[in-house]
Amino acid sequence: MPQPQRPEPTAADLLEQVGRALFDNAEDWPSQLAASLDVRRDTIRKWLHGRIPFGPDHPALDRLLALVSRRRRELNHVEGELWGWLARNRTPGEGA
Repeated sequence: MPQPQRPEPTAADLLEQVGRALFDNAEDWPSQLAASLDVRRDTIRKWLHGRIPFGPDHPALDRLLALVSRRRRELNHVEGELWGWLARNRTPGEGA
């Protein structure tokens, strides 16, 4: 029997998923996301609950994508720094 297809996520679904990921699923992720997108906290809430329009053409999604891209670059950079530092400073056979 074929698996039922999952419905396509909405823009609001992606807003929540990305917001939680960017801010470590912290309790205040909506507030942190609002500050990052330069909108009010209640705007995030209204987008999530469909009280104001939030679709694929909304400019906040472009800002959200830019946040994700910047975070990925930052994390890649610091990961390389950490690996390099550990390689230079750890005694062989020590650590994980």
